[in-house]
Amino acid sequence: MAHGSFFDRLARRSQSSRSRSKRQKAQAGASARLAARVFLGASLLLLGAVAAPNPASARCIPVAERWQSPLRSFAAHNPGLPARFQRVAATSGTARGPALPEDTVELSFLGHSTFLIRTAANAAAVTDYNGYIRAPFAPDIVTMNRAHNSHYTDVIEPGVKHALRGWMEKGVIPSHNVTVRDLHVTNVATNIREATGDSGWAGNSIFIFKSAGMCIAHLGHLHHRLIPSHAAKVGMVDVLLAPIDDGFTMPHTLLVKVIDDLKPAVVVPMHYGFGGTLESFLALMRAQKFAIRIAKSRTTRFTKATLPRQPTVLVLQGGVL
Repeated sequence: MAHGSFFDRLARRSQSSRSRSKRQKAQAGASARLAARVFLGASLLLLGAVAAPNPASARCIPVAERWQSPLRSFAAHNPGLPARFQRVAATSGTARGPALPEDTVELSFLGHSTFLIRTAANAAAVTDYNGYIRAPFAPDIVTMNRAHNSHYTDVIEPGVKHALRGWMEKGVIPSHNVTVRDLHVTNVATNIREATGDSGWAGNSIFIFKSAGMCIAHLGHLHHRLIPSHAAKVGMVDVLLAPIDDGFTMPHTLLVKVIDDLKPAVVVPMHYGFGGTLESFLALMRAQKFAIRIAKSRTTRFTKATLPRQPTVLVLQGGVL
């Protein structure tokens, strides 16, 4: 009995020792795996910080690739245009205007639904490029929508590097992802109209311009409320360029819902200049608790730090239908 008791104790000790060894090995393995995960996570964060383009640090969600137009002479195809359509924005300083402070984006309303967007690194884009309402210089990027010929052209002036069409061609949904210096441009394809039939399926794009940690979204010729997937792809918007014609695109009551979906800090009206559309839109937005600012010029500047806390409608000069 004594010997049996001794060997039983010895066996139990051996088993206990093996159990402790297994637990220690398991704990060591878990610690190694945790360390590996931490190292991998830190490596990915560091890689992301190095590889990710700075403009994309803004809150909107990027989409994909680009369409590039052939560069042809604008003047050869458009003789005799009225002078008021030529180079409508004033120039000063360098060929592209005075240098902008760091983390600043400049927005100029050229008319109709065409804006010039300029960054601190002097990248430039023009929205709803139609060939006759033009910036004082050839921008790096132009975006277009096809609802009417006042929103696009097949004739791109020399010097434009990227001409981005916002509608489906040959069954291919438009998908753009272009970066020029500190300006990153993507799009979210929508219909033109919501109804079936002649809905202009994938016929419109919301173009998103990212720079200085901000997102500027141009609704194009949108006629319908965004579905959840559209709003999710656009992401959170700092400045929204919105058509307020109250009929050619969408009624104000529907536009207010689109604005609420995207929740921008600033709404800049476009696509107006007839009847009482601006006044009625401002009255409606006051009722939505938006502040109203009427600028004295067609140009303004934005920085992330100075975006208004209260949602604001900013009316730039130069609004014509």
